[in-house]
Amino acid sequence: MAGSYSDCAAKVGDKHAAQRPTSVKIRISDKSLSFDYAHFLPDIEKCASIHGHTASLDVEVVGEKTGPGLVVDFGVLKRAAREVISELDHKIIVSKRYIESKKGGSITIRFLGKGGGYRITAPSSQLFIAPFESTIENLAAYIAESILKRLPRNVEYVRVEVSEGVGKYAESIVYREENV
Repeated sequence: MAGSYSDCAAKVGDKHAAQRPTSVKIRISDKSLSFDYAHFLPDIEKCASIHGHTASLDVEVVGEKTGPGLVVDFGVLKRAAREVISELDHKIIVSKRYIESKKGGSITIRFLGKGGGYRITAPSSQLFIAPFESTIENLAAYIAESILKRLPRNVEYVRVEVSEGVGKYAESIVYREENV
């Protein structure tokens, strides 16, 4: 019968083995973890006009097993991921730097993009105002950070991979402060 790492390490003289927690990795990849969004990136010619993507998400977490031997229940992880992407789904993701004005329930955005200047007024409920440019890299980091905030403290880090199309994705890993 095979022993645990701690058992084996103790036999070879690793006096810290019994103190080392065992981290376990779990991953979810599911068709329900997808969302549609529109955005624009004025500084990138091909992306300088409003366009959209259907994004999909894979999530991996690493942490110590607790209770019955789980890092986190798959249902809890999936629910956290769905909560985060529901904030972005079917929204225009806009960096706050492009906000020209807010009036009532509407927001006006302005930017110079492909073909000239854009000025768009939309219901605020249809926009996700971000503190960052809406690149896939920034979205991946935002999603990873937001998922980590919703998970139990035993989760050491969250890694997300966000795809914005075939063969185009970004990956972000976010660690808990105390694990850095």
